[in-house]
Amino acid sequence: MGGPIVVPVLPTYLDPERVTHCALPFGRAMAQQLGVELVLLSVVEVTESLRSYLEAEGEQVEQLIRRWLQQRREAIVRLAETVRDVSTRVEVVLGEPAKAILAFAEGERAAAIAMSSHGRLGVTRLLVGSVTFNVVQHARLPVLVVRAGIPIPPPNAPVSLSPILVPLDGSPLAEEAIETALTLLGRHEPPALHLFHVLTDREEPTRWERYLADIAQRLQERGYRTTWSLGQGSVAEAIAEEASRRRAGLIAMGTHGASGIRRVLLGSTAEHVLHTTTVPLLLHRPRAVSAAIEEPSLESGPLRVRDIMTANPITVDPDTTLEQVAKLMLEHQIGAVPVVDAEGRLLGLIREEDFLARERPIPFSALRAPQLFGRWIDAETIDRIYAEARRLKAGEVARTPEVTVTEDTTLGALAERMVAANVRHVPVLREGKLVGIVTRHDVLKAVAHRPSARSEEDRSGASSR
Repeated sequence: MGGPIVVPVLPTYLDPERVTHCALPFGRAMAQQLGVELVLLSVVEVTESLRSYLEAEGEQVEQLIRRWLQQRREAIVRLAETVRDVSTRVEVVLGEPAKAILAFAEGERAAAIAMSSHGRLGVTRLLVGSVTFNVVQHARLPVLVVRAGIPIPPPNAPVSLSPILVPLDGSPLAEEAIETALTLLGRHEPPALHLFHVLTDREEPTRWERYLADIAQRLQERGYRTTWSLGQGSVAEAIAEEASRRRAGLIAMGTHGASGIRRVLLGSTAEHVLHTTTVPLLLHRPRAVSAAIEEPSLESGPLRVRDIMTANPITVDPDTTLEQVAKLMLEHQIGAVPVVDAEGRLLGLIREEDFLARERPIPFSALRAPQLFGRWIDAETIDRIYAEARRLKAGEVARTPEVTVTEDTTLGALAERMVAANVRHVPVLREGKLVGIVTRHDVLKAVAHRPSARSEEDRSGASSR
């Protein structure tokens, strides 16, 4: 028998709406599929401020805590006694909720954690919402997040975890979610799978059709019923709509944990999906993330900017016209160009989004007429902005970058700063002089491959968009 399925729960006197109980039927179903034990885990939190207050009031703190633990156990045992057809155990521990849940699950070598998100219900975020969020951020094992709904399902409610909707973005990291779902749910009755990709405006559908069809064929050859489709629009909304259309039992997605890389690569897609759909979300942290970011070898140490940056990027001087800047960006397929002085000192950055500024429309629209990143423009506007592009100089338009880093900045620190400033391109400086540029795409490559596996070609030439 493998590790258990852990379901964190609160007693009804702390959770009157029984939000934490919403995950119970799903945890039970997973435990049945795997033939493992179901653990109902409840964490009693005693903060230092509460300890101080009790001591000031003359309470016997340790005695009171023991009474709380016993009261909690009795309440959770009563809940466990209502669960049928699966071996169930109750555990009550003392600690900070998210940390205690993770420590317990890892100590038990749990197969997965199943827990509720408060959604729009009234239980405080302190009790439920933030705990779930923190567990998802830091968990190394799969976490099934069930959004609470009304009415609250009884513990033995029959639930279907099939078909499984798997959003894919073309990366091996996203594809790992397939194997995670099959490992948890494919033992007795193989689930059906539906692969899904949300197209961006610039993507060619034919390529993605081939990609999804190829993965589907491989899964079909292994005996899994597999279908696929393409969507368009907002990623989170498209995923939620497809899950509803396919009557999915759950959505399996990759997440990048708390390192900051998660939000750089995936933004808050998983969070947005969770709050857009009532379909449970199976979140999985790809192995490559832990290997590349959170578990660096003693020999190599943590990844740093120098390991992933584009050295000696394409630059322009302040007298370069914006027409010339635009042509450079198009020719080399880059999303930003640093503006430097004769000594190589950074004066500013011109990014492709700067060309969309309403107060200063400039040359991309002329060079990609008649469509400007999905926005149609007329001939008169093209003539006007073409003339503007010939007149304006890079030094007049370049903006001071919100974030700069050095070659020694760690990848984790870089990621956090990119997230905080919501930027895609970051100049790398050495004593004020530009020595490189790093992009979100560079971060993605770092996660997908260890530095030793990357060739010098990966770090040379033009920066990626």
